[in-house]
Amino acid sequence: MSIDQILPSLQSLGVLDYWLIGLAALLEGFFVTGVVIPGTLVVDAGGILVQRGLLDFFDLVWFAALGAALGGEASYWTGRLARGRLGPRMMQSRALKRAEDLFARRGGFALVLGRFLGPVSGLAPLAAALAGMERRRFLLWNLAGSLPYALVHVGMGWAAGDVLGRIGPAFTRAAVALAIFAAALALVWWLLYRAFRLLPLVLGLAEALVQGLTGWPPLRRLLDRHPRLAAWGAARLARGAFTGLPLTLLGLVFVYALSVWADSVLHFMTGGPLLSLDQRLAELAFHLRAPVPVAIATQVTALGSWPTVWAVCAAAVLWLLSERRLALALGLVVSTIGGSWSVALLKLVFQRPRSALGVYLESSDSFPSGHAGASVAFWGMLMFVLWRAGRLRAETALLAAGLFALAIGGSRIYLVEHYLTDVWNGWLVGGLWLMVGVAIAGWWQEGHPPADAPRPGGGLVWAARIAALALVVVALIAAGAVVALRPGPAGSAPLAIGSAAAFDPPPGDGTEHDDQAAFAIDDDPTTAWTSESYRDPVTIAGKGGVGLVLTLDATGRVDGIDVQSAEGGWDASVYATTGDRPADLAGWGEPLAATTSASSGTTALRFRAVEADAVLVWFTRLPSSGAVSVSRVTVRGR
Repeated sequence: MSIDQILPSLQSLGVLDYWLIGLAALLEGFFVTGVVIPGTLVVDAGGILVQRGLLDFFDLVWFAALGAALGGEASYWTGRLARGRLGPRMMQSRALKRAEDLFARRGGFALVLGRFLGPVSGLAPLAAALAGMERRRFLLWNLAGSLPYALVHVGMGWAAGDVLGRIGPAFTRAAVALAIFAAALALVWWLLYRAFRLLPLVLGLAEALVQGLTGWPPLRRLLDRHPRLAAWGAARLARGAFTGLPLTLLGLVFVYALSVWADSVLHFMTGGPLLSLDQRLAELAFHLRAPVPVAIATQVTALGSWPTVWAVCAAAVLWLLSERRLALALGLVVSTIGGSWSVALLKLVFQRPRSALGVYLESSDSFPSGHAGASVAFWGMLMFVLWRAGRLRAETALLAAGLFALAIGGSRIYLVEHYLTDVWNGWLVGGLWLMVGVAIAGWWQEGHPPADAPRPGGGLVWAARIAALALVVVALIAAGAVVALRPGPAGSAPLAIGSAAAFDPPPGDGTEHDDQAAFAIDDDPTTAWTSESYRDPVTIAGKGGVGLVLTLDATGRVDGIDVQSAEGGWDASVYATTGDRPADLAGWGEPLAATTSASSGTTALRFRAVEADAVLVWFTRLPSSGAVSVSRVTVRGR
């Protein structure tokens, strides 16, 4: 499989690619956002796009270097503002101590080395500010470190793209799909672990900044003149009560997540470039489809189905009530119900149709993803509940919540049951309700301490626990039933083909052994339509492909096609239409199915049924001989 099939083309985003990669470098260079933004990986991915000819090498280097420099500036100025006001929590950060040690040993050169040390990339400028490094000297060293960083990582991406392009054909679709999924899980684990380790530093810095602001003379005079405002602000920042600092931080995160959700909806409604990326990722997932990954993804995606979610939720609530944890039970119920109802309502509002490339037939609308919403609103809240109940450590709960969200949401994208924007919006909706559930649990807990509740009898406790265990068993059975009863594309019969014609749109010359096209449908295995011969079977003289158009005797519900060829090693996509035949490939719309590295003999492609009276088989890579030969084509449907 070639890198063209593994990496979705972002060419449709144009110059926005450079800005996005530069922004990623900036966010990693700033130590606060660098906790969760893998900017270096994004720059590496940009290098792969350079290798594929989609971006310019030096233009990308300048954008990445400028972003890294601006991120370093943000860390430096934050350190100068917080200097002298650091709390003990911030000073306990191992990452900060590592950056300070590096700066103490290497001086200004630490700003160059720090660019290549992961989390230290944003902390080295912070350490420089805390050490009192002079502004002009910092600027010179910051620029000196940003340019090598950009050159090295764009170059590494270019080299990786070249290696992937060479070894890609040696990997099966199943191996590639499983490798991508495993890499994504590992990346999420690494990001969440990194975030948890740097959390004391971020909280300590926030505390130092607040102390610095409250000591600012103009603000101090304002608070002295308005004691009620000062008292309200102090209450919002009080660390001893949930309605103080915890609820304030939760509210700020909620407002931010709500704004991101609104932005995602705006992109969807205005048809922004992300919708183009949706289609490309759907086609990529289709190209990577293989039986083993599909079976695994089907089992994982069942965890986000509502029968499974409701059964596990009921079990968790019974267990929490038996433990006298009413606040946590209330928060879990609110988060789960709110998430499910919100997703159902939004589906009715937006009514986005499902992709035709999906593995299974789904009756509901596509935007947003209910499974992705449940992966956060329920499974994320359940991890919070287990942490607050003392059953999981904080870092374990955080990692488990992130992996649940990625696994369930990723399975929806791989099965092409949802687009990327569907899953992203579902995560955001679920996240909003997760924060509502946490807020309700904290508020109720503060007003109703556990000691005030009567302790249930032993028999009642054990009855609740047994019922909870039974519901978990029901959940597992429900998950298995969801998997077993998922409908797939229905069986079909051959449809009558009236005629066949070669398809060679611009920049082709319009002919492709047209006189042989009828041999592909004449039921004679000794005759065949053969394309013209090309020196490069991958680029096909820069045309992108050659094709064969099959016109049916009547419009029908087409759901498959069988292609018989004496030689394997070719790639092809299938399109269908009704009415006039499009003169170019774009007019045929989205591909219904595709195959890569097809074997000799008969290749069967199946897809969701569509109304059509013409089918296009578009060969995007030819066999090593330089020409594709088709002795028989069968269109299937009803």
